[in-house]
Amino acid sequence: MAKEEGPEPSEAELVSAALAGDVRAFEALLARNERKVLRVLRLLGVPAQDRDDVAQEAFLRAFRHLDGFRPGRPFGAWIYRVAVNAAHDHLASAARRRRDEAPWDPGLEERAVKRTRGIDLASRLEAALEALTERERAVFVLLELEGLDTLEVARALGITRITVRRHLGLARARLRAILEGGGPGTKSDSD
Repeated sequence: MAKEEGPEPSEAELVSAALAGDVRAFEALLARNERKVLRVLRLLGVPAQDRDDVAQEAFLRAFRHLDGFRPGRPFGAWIYRVAVNAAHDHLASAARRRRDEAPWDPGLEERAVKRTRGIDLASRLEAALEALTERERAVFVLLELEGLDTLEVARALGITRITVRRHLGLARARLRAILEGGGPGTKSDSD
């Protein structure tokens, strides 16, 4: 006789069990969020060949620092913050390696954007996202593409809601300029 399965445990139940040391509960939380994390990593500019490794790093960090999660808050927003931090660290490390290996070509980014003008909107948006600062990209991705609200994004990134709105406005203006053919815009020195 087959064992009868009960209803799926809620996120709060899984978090509570994971905080109590239940590794299976933590694995279930990660399974529920894995696709979202991989999508966010893609949108943040983590190359395809590195995404699984960066996601794994994010999940390891989440496991090591699970005691830093505050029950009652959405686990998804917290894992987004961990993933954004892992993506930032990976991209910064890759940039340092590239800088050490070859001279920087200031026109490379502009040429890449121009080449993508004939590609479909989703591909153009991904290329345009590359012209944003890391903070603008993270805010835009989490708010506009992942559907988090301003407070969740602020918590996920460790910034204020006003800062979230400011970066969203800058991101939208730059993306609009790029997608309407106005070029990549400029990143300000204060970002």
